[in-house]
Amino acid sequence: MLESASERVRLAQKLVSAKQIIAQATTDELFHNHPEWADRYGERGRQFCTADVCFHVQFLAGAIEAGPPEAFGDYSRWAARMLGARGIPAHTLEENLAQLEKHVSMVLLPEECKAVLAFLARGREACTEPEAASDATPSGDSLGLTSRVFLAAILSGQRQAAINIIEEALRAGQSHVDIYVNVFAQSLHRVGELWELNKISVAQEHIATAITQYAIALIYPRLVPTGVHRGNMVVTGVSGELHQIGANLVADAMESSGWTVRFLGTNLPHSSVLATVEEHSANVLCISTTIMANLPSVGELVGVVRSKLGERAPEIVLGGGAYRLAPQFATEVGATGPFIDLRQALGMLCA
Repeated sequence: MLESASERVRLAQKLVSAKQIIAQATTDELFHNHPEWADRYGERGRQFCTADVCFHVQFLAGAIEAGPPEAFGDYSRWAARMLGARGIPAHTLEENLAQLEKHVSMVLLPEECKAVLAFLARGREACTEPEAASDATPSGDSLGLTSRVFLAAILSGQRQAAINIIEEALRAGQSHVDIYVNVFAQSLHRVGELWELNKISVAQEHIATAITQYAIALIYPRLVPTGVHRGNMVVTGVSGELHQIGANLVADAMESSGWTVRFLGTNLPHSSVLATVEEHSANVLCISTTIMANLPSVGELVGVVRSKLGERAPEIVLGGGAYRLAPQFATEVGATGPFIDLRQALGMLCA
């Protein structure tokens, strides 16, 4: 097995560079073994099959770079579930992965093959594992598998894989709020933990965040606004706050729930926030904070808004991870909250 991260990255890059050759050879063999497919699916079917195998190889490379074979097991369970929803039995994926073993072996050195085959073997096993056993999560949420596969994709920098995973969740009928909370928020929380433990680089953390922001942007145009107008809202961070995805999710969810939202991002001076609150005639100002060190700045912003606007000041609502350890802070500065996650925010402001 490959022990060092540099060896895993090198092997992953080698697989990606050969994925078209591997995919074409695998597709040729699949259509040779199933001659009826040529009449049933034609050339378009071959193209789809080749694209699917490329995706398998891409995710295999990402799992190898990440480390444990179980990452590819999660992917195989997800792929089997996705294909099953389209009437394609799990044994088809299992056969596909078995043929991948053969064609991967043709482009790799023996020691490299040994490492890759361990991942593919785990993937083949996972194809037919019972769903209840494979996707049980402590919270019981139905997006546990999706979250794990999405996490593996963003950690290995696979933007298209991450988007495909989210597209599939949407097609399966998952709500945007569930995807926001159970996939995006959970995955990025884990990314933060891995960075704190020095298990991923700051570059990986930034790539994971950027891919997640891209996925959020793809969901936004599909949000269906409610017919209710609840009022005007400004969502922001404070000076020094560099994390904006949580605030972004709140802004999008609030807009789809009837609020007219101005989302300012993060790291803004108090004067800019105050000006927007006045221009927008905001009824609510939401301040997102992820780092406890920024709480003094939050207190200052609350004070500025209260003193400058007086009776015209909006309701000020605080939220974010910083308040897990400081739940009393909102009361101390005369604000509402805090909320820790998006569902709490929706319950507080959209009931």
